[in-house]
Amino acid sequence: MRRLMWFALPFGVGCALCQYLLPAGARLWAAAGVLLLGLGSLLLRGRKRLGARLAAAGCAAGILWFSGYAALCLAPAEALADEKLILEMELTDYPEEAAGGARCEAKVAGLRGKVVFYGDRDLLPLEPGNRILAQAKCYSAVTLSGEESSYYISKGVFLRLYGSGELMAVAKGNAGSWRYLPVRLARWLRESVGRLYGPETGGLIAALLTGERDGLGPREYTDLSEAGLMHITAVSGLHCGFLIALLGLLAFRRQRLTAFLGYPVLLFYMVMVGCTPSVVRACVMAGFVLLAPLAGREGDTPTALSGALLAILLVNPFAIASVSLQLSFAAVAGLLLPTPSIYAGLARLKPERLSGAAAQLWRFFSATTAASLGVMAATAPLSAVYFGTVSLVSPLSNLLVLWMAPALFACALLGTVLGGAFPALAGLAAVPEWMGRYLLWAAHLTAGIPGHSVYFTRPAAAAWLAGTYVLLGLCLLVKGRRWKWGGALALSAVCLLMVKAGPRMQVRNDRLTAVAVDVGQGAAMLFHSGERTVLVDCGSLNSARMAGQAVAVVMDEYGWDKLGAIVLTHYHEDHAGGLPWLLARVEAEEFLLPQLAGSQQEELQQEVLELAETYGIAVRYIESPRSAALGDAVLTVYPPVAEGGVNEMGLTVLCSAGDFDFLITGDMNDATEKKLVDKYELPDIEVLAAGHHGSRYSTSRELLEAAAPEVGIVSVGQNRFGHPTQEAMDRMTEAGMEIRRTDEEGNILIQVGW
Repeated sequence: MRRLMWFALPFGVGCALCQYLLPAGARLWAAAGVLLLGLGSLLLRGRKRLGARLAAAGCAAGILWFSGYAALCLAPAEALADEKLILEMELTDYPEEAAGGARCEAKVAGLRGKVVFYGDRDLLPLEPGNRILAQAKCYSAVTLSGEESSYYISKGVFLRLYGSGELMAVAKGNAGSWRYLPVRLARWLRESVGRLYGPETGGLIAALLTGERDGLGPREYTDLSEAGLMHITAVSGLHCGFLIALLGLLAFRRQRLTAFLGYPVLLFYMVMVGCTPSVVRACVMAGFVLLAPLAGREGDTPTALSGALLAILLVNPFAIASVSLQLSFAAVAGLLLPTPSIYAGLARLKPERLSGAAAQLWRFFSATTAASLGVMAATAPLSAVYFGTVSLVSPLSNLLVLWMAPALFACALLGTVLGGAFPALAGLAAVPEWMGRYLLWAAHLTAGIPGHSVYFTRPAAAAWLAGTYVLLGLCLLVKGRRWKWGGALALSAVCLLMVKAGPRMQVRNDRLTAVAVDVGQGAAMLFHSGERTVLVDCGSLNSARMAGQAVAVVMDEYGWDKLGAIVLTHYHEDHAGGLPWLLARVEAEEFLLPQLAGSQQEELQQEVLELAETYGIAVRYIESPRSAALGDAVLTVYPPVAEGGVNEMGLTVLCSAGDFDFLITGDMNDATEKKLVDKYELPDIEVLAAGHHGSRYSTSRELLEAAAPEVGIVSVGQNRFGHPTQEAMDRMTEAGMEIRRTDEEGNILIQVGW
């Protein structure tokens, strides 16, 4: 009997109940209730009685462990929230650049778990083990921008610290000690990758070996994600299996030697790549597989999986909310449950005449396709919830690359280690370089297939996914009739086509359509009429990738495959930062930009110009009013009307279609708005994009009286600035405007003449 499984899985259920359902005051009562239910096992006999007892004990233990851990580890850190203190910390990783400075993970004396510290750039030269003394403001790791989040605590980070000024003191501490050897080796490995490989393949190989994705460029990251190949860069069972296989070959396939020498290497690798839930799960399961035969026991995958879950949650029960953990365990469940049945079904389709190499190719095709479909079936709901997308081409992309993935991992590891340690052997990197280019080519190819992904921005897509699982469930209940699976998938495909066709039918005419894209705290506005589409701004303070991907998804939904122009009102991250991620997926003809040579945002302006050069996009600076046809509409871009900061030296955009007018003023303040009204005769406006995301200093009464807008769109998300402010909202309300907000509605669609 799988006793460990019967205890560990309910232990995880107990932790999940605490994380998602049970308030703190009800947890002890819930644990007692579970134990009382366990007494019902007295009515059972044999193994069922033992299983029920273990399950009740496991669930109650999970609830109690989660509660105790929260009280001992999280509560002391939460008690410091909003305090400004002088703290002594020991860095646990290398600092990295962050907006306006640097960030690093550290441990604070007297607190359990880790903290993340944001400070000045004087952090960057430091290394793990260094001790610092700094004055910092403490912020909760549970609450982000006023909302609860498990992002930090699922990683064992229980406090966020924001430094005030320079560090007060720096000491060597434990820098250079054996404790931080794995971290130093991981850094050395990434640096070796940077020296040995090109920028594109280097980012891929660094992610493949260490799980660190920061080196992936927007194009590579987007292609891997859209093709369903991002799992290759998440260090997990795939990588651990490759490493064990490589160690087995080096040990001449001797099981005992591989176990005694290889498993410690695997554990060291686990620590080196950061002990993410996916790699911990893989290493624990590998330990069961390697060590069970040596103890005279048979390896059992469900027991190994359960043991891995228990090990992770004993270290940090908040990890139950980790996206990495949930996806990793769901993927293994997909391999264990639906994959064998899918493989059996594909095997029955094998042509009778196949033999030899052709038969082996069919088996490879069947095994890879079955594994991809099984994992997709198990992880699609999680992918839809957390990432808002499911890649439909992942079976094809996996078929193209998985055959070479073990060889790529082995060659990249050996080539990087040997080439990094011995420069004379740098030529060994040529093989993984070529293989990495092939993988990226395959990802780009499959990511470019029309309809390659489903995006869950509308309820219809979620209904389609739920309906598909209902159909598959009915197929399981209906006995016999092999055609049932094909019929269910065909019906699902027809429904998906209808879901995808809906938004495109909605905007099929030539009338002007405007979409305020929800990019969080930022701005992005699409205009489409006829065959031409224009984008005004593309950025977000929450995530640059979020902004670029969000615009690309909207364009994909409505069938707009190309941008005639991209207008940037001004050079700030929340208006321009998402461009690299957008241009990785969407073609554009020209940039319309303000000329701000020597400004504070000259670096961002240069980045935009480099993007234009990379993608062959024409650049035009707006120094006088410029009008251009946009199907049946006209787009007019006005040059800056004031001098001063970047916000005041921005462009103004007016989109007109007959009697309909839409005005965008960027982030200019009330004084600049007055100059705009005085200099140009603006028409009566139907829709106004509220200035500066609803700042108190924008959307002035002078502008509202001159333009008389009927609708105000506030592009806003979670922020620390108080946007939109009550003052701005009151002014718009007093002007009789209808107010619409992206943080409340998501994407806002406006169609002229409907």
